[in-house]
Amino acid sequence: MKIDPNTKVILMGDLNDNPTDKSMTKILGVKADPAVVKPGGIYSPWIDFYKKGFGTLGYQDAWSLFDQSVFSYGWLNKNQSGYFFNKAYIFKKEYMIEKMGNFKDYPKRTYAGTVYNAGYSDHLPTYVILLKEIK
Repeated sequence: MKIDPNTKVILMGDLNDNPTDKSMTKILGVKADPAVVKPGGIYSPWIDFYKKGFGTLGYQDAWSLFDQSVFSYGWLNKNQSGYFFNKAYIFKKEYMIEKMGNFKDYPKRTYAGTVYNAGYSDHLPTYVILLKEIK
């Protein structure tokens, strides 16, 4: 990105930090508003989600949002011939949420200790929409 500030880079995964943590805002320098991202900078659509109380995993009686995708400046221009970032989502359906017990209202785990719980994961998945104009 230092060589070409328009390079398209997506950093994604379980980053083990929330989007507002120092590792994201100070070290990586992510911004919550794509309009203020400068060439060579990084945008995180997850900051607003997290500030509104949305998350992907429950930890210590609170939601955390560790499952993220952040986008380099090159993804933000919607007037380009290639793909561009459009929107981010947390995939959350009722069947994915625990209904009782210690993890009530959090993602339904596959295992709770050594007990098979028939769940999916202790994290909710996230996904993004990338668009490209077709002429």
